[in-house]
Amino acid sequence: MVSHSTRLILAVCIALIASVAIFELTTLDLVVQNFLYESQGHKWLIDRDSAWLKRLLYDGIKQIYIALTLIVLGVAAGNPSWPPIRSRRHEILVVAAALVLIPLVANGLKAVTNIPCPKDLALYGGNYPHVTLFTAYPSDFIQVERIRCYPAGHASGGFALMALALLAGSGRRQLTIASAACGLGWVVGFYKMGIGDHFLGHTVVTMLLAMLVILVLDRVIPSRSP
Repeated sequence: MVSHSTRLILAVCIALIASVAIFELTTLDLVVQNFLYESQGHKWLIDRDSAWLKRLLYDGIKQIYIALTLIVLGVAAGNPSWPPIRSRRHEILVVAAALVLIPLVANGLKAVTNIPCPKDLALYGGNYPHVTLFTAYPSDFIQVERIRCYPAGHASGGFALMALALLAGSGRRQLTIASAACGLGWVVGFYKMGIGDHFLGHTVVTMLLAMLVILVLDRVIPSRSP
């Protein structure tokens, strides 16, 4: 019989494949992004030069995430026989691994996909053609250096925090924590969409990748001994 965790992993894999297909084979990303760009004024819905928004939704969140990751790593490296750690050893290890791996996965993919951001496209005042994972750059397009925009990297931190739900005792508290973390990921994701840094599909894929990494880690990291 297929276990519950295996079914969840399969479901997220299917959702991830479907999302990539939908956003990369249709114009849905462009349709959504058009609502965030004012063509007459050549400006995005959110001002990227807003210092307080950048401090709150970019620098601030990144600093908090790094601090939280270091704390969790410190706890994971602590004495495994200490009762508070021993009773949640498996969950702590999963959370620590997720907080490190999810941003690495997202940024690792950004390094190889070579997909431009909305703000880079000629459609929105840039100089790049619109390409997807399944289309190549025109033969006459000269690209000086590879570009890194797919999937969303910054929002991956918010989505990675969904792993903290594993530390909650009840299903309701797990849902609350996971929902709050997912919401934070989307707040950051919408900010990046609003300044022209990402398409909707970039953020959806990052969210599903984060879910998949958490589920796989929860499956492969050994559970604590009775």
